[in-house]
Amino acid sequence: MRPRQINREDKKSKHEPFWLGKYLAKLPPWPIFYPLYEAAQLHLVEELYWSPEIPAGFDGFRIVYLSDIHWGPLFSEARVRDLTERVNKLHADVVILGGDYSVNSDGAIAFFQLKPGFQAKTAVLGVMGNHDRMLPEENFEKLIAAMKEDGVTPLVNDGVLLERKGSRMAFVSCDDYYCGQPDLQKIAAFRLKADYTVFLPHMPDILPETFKMPGGPFYQLALCGHTHGGQVAVLGHAIHSSSIYGSRYLSGWYNENGVDFLVSNGVGTSGLPVRLGAKPQMHLITMKKEL
Repeated sequence: MRPRQINREDKKSKHEPFWLGKYLAKLPPWPIFYPLYEAAQLHLVEELYWSPEIPAGFDGFRIVYLSDIHWGPLFSEARVRDLTERVNKLHADVVILGGDYSVNSDGAIAFFQLKPGFQAKTAVLGVMGNHDRMLPEENFEKLIAAMKEDGVTPLVNDGVLLERKGSRMAFVSCDDYYCGQPDLQKIAAFRLKADYTVFLPHMPDILPETFKMPGGPFYQLALCGHTHGGQVAVLGHAIHSSSIYGSRYLSGWYNENGVDFLVSNGVGTSGLPVRLGAKPQMHLITMKKEL
């Protein structure tokens, strides 16, 4: 595993609560307020990911990855606008939206109808999360249309092939593991077209399935969300895990079966607007062939 975190910064933004919440969170007699305060932050994690397998043409390629926005009662439209502004100021080559845009599929459609307008030099890609694939079934096509109208390329059992300086890199994703109809064989075919493949499942739970495939994993790097870092975690263990693997893939970088993968804490919250031991985050990943 070759990721290296090079910076972590906390910026003042609309992700913070009003002044009274911040004041109470700082008072020792009121520790109960801290999880509310932490849930309203957003931490930019800048990381240098290096590997000799990265094609020469993509040396220095910059990816912004963010997942689990969960726009709705716990995440205001003002915070969506602020999030978009912060992402766009990073001027990434690719922006990847890791799924779970709202609390359900109706909300996911409405989220993109807000026209948040994420921007990147090459492409803005979006994957499906479990909340995005909730019934009714007809919402799926409506969501796909809303994403496209906002300039987002949906990756549902599909991928895009990017070319840069004579090199080719594929970004692929399947449908949601639990609520959709993932087709790993279909997206695995992209490895025949690309020099390097990045897999973008919403959740890490599907990764062990790829380890069992003939020939092993079809990708070199995977970026995932879904776990929220446990949202409330103590000593690296989630109080309540959304993964069938418990805290095995809770947060951070992992290496299994020869591939590296990142599990992000995500941006928003689900259930309750609280976080403890699992700071909300988005990632700026710079790919380097050599250090």
